[in-house]
Amino acid sequence: MLQPLSVAGQAARFTLQPVGDKPAAGAPPTNVTLFDQGLIQVLEASVTGLEPMHPYVLALAAGKDGSGALEPLTNFMTNPAGAAIVNALGPIRQIVQGEVELPRRYLVIVQGSAAEPGKPVQVQAP
Repeated sequence: MLQPLSVAGQAARFTLQPVGDKPAAGAPPTNVTLFDQGLIQVLEASVTGLEPMHPYVLALAAGKDGSGALEPLTNFMTNPAGAAIVNALGPIRQIVQGEVELPRRYLVIVQGSAAEPGKPVQVQAP
Protein backbone atom coordinates (compact mmCIF):
# COMPACT_ATOMS: atom_id res chain seq x y z
CA MET A 1 0.00 0.00 0.00
CA LEU A 2 1.31 3.45 -0.88
CA GLN A 3 1.96 5.84 1.98
CA PRO A 4 2.28 9.65 1.91
CA LEU A 5 5.86 10.88 1.72
CA SER A 6 5.56 12.93 4.95
CA VAL A 7 8.75 14.97 5.56
CA ALA A 8 10.59 13.12 2.78
CA GLY A 9 8.35 14.86 0.26
CA GLN A 10 9.15 18.36 1.50
CA ALA A 11 11.69 20.56 -0.24
CA ALA A 12 13.00 24.07 0.36
CA ARG A 13 14.31 26.17 -2.53
CA PHE A 14 16.85 28.99 -2.51
CA THR A 15 18.68 31.01 -5.13
CA LEU A 16 22.17 32.45 -5.00
CA GLN A 17 23.08 35.74 -6.66
CA PRO A 18 26.43 37.29 -7.59
CA VAL A 19 28.04 39.37 -4.83
CA GLY A 20 27.54 43.09 -5.34
CA ASP A 21 25.96 42.67 -8.77
CA LYS A 22 22.51 42.23 -10.09
CA PRO A 23 22.27 39.15 -12.31
CA ALA A 24 22.63 39.88 -16.01
CA ALA A 25 19.35 39.88 -17.89
CA GLY A 26 18.54 36.36 -18.99
CA ALA A 27 21.33 34.79 -16.90
CA PRO A 28 20.01 31.79 -14.97
CA PRO A 29 20.50 32.02 -11.19
CA THR A 30 22.19 29.36 -9.09
CA ASN A 31 19.33 27.24 -7.75
CA VAL A 32 19.57 25.25 -4.53
CA THR A 33 17.04 22.64 -3.39
CA LEU A 34 17.02 20.96 0.01
CA PHE A 35 15.20 17.64 -0.01
CA ASP A 36 14.06 16.85 3.53
CA GLN A 37 14.96 13.40 4.83
CA GLY A 38 13.96 13.99 8.47
CA LEU A 39 16.88 15.18 10.58
CA ILE A 40 19.11 15.75 7.55
CA GLN A 41 18.61 17.18 4.11
CA VAL A 42 20.08 16.37 0.73
CA LEU A 43 21.26 19.62 -0.86
CA GLU A 44 21.47 19.84 -4.62
CA ALA A 45 22.75 23.04 -6.22
CA SER A 46 22.66 23.83 -9.92
CA VAL A 47 25.51 26.32 -9.96
CA THR A 48 25.89 28.78 -12.86
CA GLY A 49 27.74 31.97 -13.67
CA LEU A 50 31.20 31.16 -12.29
CA GLU A 51 34.65 31.11 -13.90
CA PRO A 52 35.22 27.96 -15.97
CA MET A 53 37.48 25.24 -14.57
CA HIS A 54 38.05 26.93 -11.18
CA PRO A 55 37.74 25.49 -7.64
CA TYR A 56 34.99 26.76 -5.34
CA VAL A 57 33.41 25.92 -1.99
CA LEU A 58 29.71 25.82 -1.14
CA ALA A 59 29.56 26.95 2.48
CA LEU A 60 27.47 28.43 5.25
CA ALA A 61 28.45 31.99 6.23
CA ALA A 62 27.63 34.02 9.32
CA GLY A 63 26.70 37.15 7.34
CA LYS A 64 24.17 37.68 4.54
CA ASP A 65 26.97 39.12 2.41
CA GLY A 66 29.18 36.05 2.88
CA SER A 67 31.22 37.64 5.65
CA GLY A 68 32.19 36.07 8.96
CA ALA A 69 33.04 32.51 9.80
CA LEU A 70 32.53 29.94 7.04
CA GLU A 71 31.38 26.37 7.51
CA PRO A 72 32.33 24.51 4.30
CA LEU A 73 29.76 22.03 2.99
CA THR A 74 31.61 20.78 -0.09
CA ASN A 75 34.35 21.65 -2.58
CA PHE A 76 33.66 21.57 -6.31
CA MET A 77 35.22 22.45 -9.66
CA THR A 78 33.26 24.20 -12.40
CA ASN A 79 33.03 22.76 -15.89
CA PRO A 80 34.15 24.59 -19.09
CA ALA A 81 30.86 26.54 -19.06
CA GLY A 82 31.39 27.81 -15.47
CA ALA A 83 28.67 25.57 -14.04
CA ALA A 84 28.42 22.53 -11.75
CA ILE A 85 25.96 20.26 -10.00
CA VAL A 86 26.87 20.20 -6.30
CA ASN A 87 25.54 17.84 -3.62
CA ALA A 88 25.86 17.83 0.19
CA LEU A 89 24.15 16.21 3.20
CA GLY A 90 23.40 17.62 6.66
CA PRO A 91 20.95 19.55 8.89
CA ILE A 92 21.14 22.46 6.45
CA ARG A 93 17.49 23.62 6.34
CA GLN A 94 17.32 24.08 10.10
CA ILE A 95 20.44 26.27 9.98
CA VAL A 96 19.60 28.49 6.98
CA GLN A 97 16.00 29.02 8.11
CA GLY A 98 16.98 29.72 11.74
CA GLU A 99 15.04 26.76 13.17
CA VAL A 100 17.69 25.65 15.67
CA GLU A 101 19.27 27.33 18.69
CA LEU A 102 22.29 28.34 16.60
CA PRO A 103 22.68 31.70 14.88
CA ARG A 104 21.23 31.71 11.39
CA ARG A 105 23.72 31.20 8.57
CA TYR A 106 23.52 31.81 4.84
CA LEU A 107 24.46 29.75 1.80
CA VAL A 108 27.43 31.16 -0.12
CA ILE A 109 29.90 30.13 -2.80
CA VAL A 110 33.49 31.22 -2.24
CA GLN A 111 36.57 30.91 -4.43
CA GLY A 112 39.28 28.39 -3.53
CA SER A 113 39.08 25.36 -1.26
CA ALA A 114 37.80 24.57 2.23
CA ALA A 115 41.40 24.73 3.49
CA GLU A 116 42.02 28.12 1.83
CA PRO A 117 38.70 29.85 1.13
CA GLY A 118 38.74 33.05 -0.88
CA LYS A 119 36.22 35.81 -1.36
CA PRO A 120 32.48 35.12 -1.73
CA VAL A 121 31.29 35.16 -5.34
CA GLN A 122 27.62 34.24 -4.80
CA VAL A 123 25.36 34.73 -1.77
CA GLN A 124 21.89 33.54 -0.79
CA ALA A 125 19.23 35.82 -2.30
CA PRO A 126 16.74 37.40 0.14
